[in-house]
Amino acid sequence: MRKKFGKIVFIGLMVALASNIVGCGGKDTAQEKSVNNTTKVITLKDLENVQPAKEIIFWSTDKTSFKKVSDEFEQKTGIKVVGTYMGGYDDMVNKVMAGIRSKNLPDVAQLGQRHGLSQMYDSKALLPIEKFVSKELVGDILPEFWKRFTYKNEKLILPFQNSMPVVYYNKTLFENAGVKPPTTFEELQKTAEIIKKQTGVSGFSTDKDTPWYINALVYNNKGNLVSNDNKSTFNTKEVADVFKAYADMSAKGVMPKAQHNTAVEDFSNGQIGMVMASCASYKKITSLVGDKFEVGVAMFPKTATMDIPMGGNGLGVFNTTPEKVKAAVMFVEFMLDKDRVAANTLNSGYIPVTRAALKTEAYQKYLTDPNRAIVHEQLQYLGGRSVNPADSTIWNEIQKIVEKVEVESNVNLEKILKEADEKVQNYLKGYKG
Repeated sequence: MRKKFGKIVFIGLMVALASNIVGCGGKDTAQEKSVNNTTKVITLKDLENVQPAKEIIFWSTDKTSFKKVSDEFEQKTGIKVVGTYMGGYDDMVNKVMAGIRSKNLPDVAQLGQRHGLSQMYDSKALLPIEKFVSKELVGDILPEFWKRFTYKNEKLILPFQNSMPVVYYNKTLFENAGVKPPTTFEELQKTAEIIKKQTGVSGFSTDKDTPWYINALVYNNKGNLVSNDNKSTFNTKEVADVFKAYADMSAKGVMPKAQHNTAVEDFSNGQIGMVMASCASYKKITSLVGDKFEVGVAMFPKTATMDIPMGGNGLGVFNTTPEKVKAAVMFVEFMLDKDRVAANTLNSGYIPVTRAALKTEAYQKYLTDPNRAIVHEQLQYLGGRSVNPADSTIWNEIQKIVEKVEVESNVNLEKILKEADEKVQNYLKGYKG
């Protein structure tokens, strides 16, 4: 059954390894302070009298490693960018953590928002990007995109390819069933039941990164997984309500049990009426669907409020040498040019992160597609929470709880939420980054 649901993320192990970068009494524990007091952190002043390096290393989660953009950058500056595809977000975090231990890091990396950023910064490996890029660029980026990438009042990485969760629905099926796209989570559950009853098709599911959608549903329910004073809040009504809804939909046969790994493909084949997935999946989903049916996009469903967390990735610059940092900063600023950001949106479905990109002719033309206009309209509700050292633990616990409530009957939800609460709290109590 685990294979159907998808792998549990074991980033916590790499975080534990990275936490022992420094001499901490020889203790082998994930709770050790992850700061190397002997490491010199490069500052903007260190870049004043140096020339940028002629070559930098770029680790990417894009299979092309943005070779075209890198080549354009080299033509303009003479700086060669050696790009390497490192796999998905979890692969990237593991490789960066290993690089911290072995002192073999890239100059720039495309880093996912899920977990690991706190540890990278606390290890003095990741430089706070806002202190290096131009003030104009910092100000041009929409404030909501900075929120997730802020830690200890520092903006860590540059928003780049960022997304929001939305609901994709089979418009043809909806018309045949006489239902409208839901606007609230309660409506979504009722609509899913109607679809199942009238068509025999499963009403709803979420894509394989289900913890992201759980987070969003919790925030929309005015809940948190970690409080503002850094205390775990798993075992609360706001969180329990969301898991109860998943358990109920699974029990009624409205949502396929533990089959999130294939949810997008199942939706695209007409086997599911609605699927929560990233707005960046739009091109993939419409391509998979082809002419089988018409795809609709609806906003993420409201509960008590609308508080939508950001997904995707940003560009991080590492603490290597002043020469390489100077070249790396030039490269990430080049990547955030308004026309490149707009083109990136057209090719992927990610949201433009700068005001300038939103105003481009290319993006305005993009909005003539009603589905993409829905995503733009939802941008006003972008919220979420800042990165936290316990992000990996939280992600893993959500994934395990979802699997339990979907697959097992008569689950003691209060008990497993309490257990998750204790795991997160124990991690936070011990973390000394």
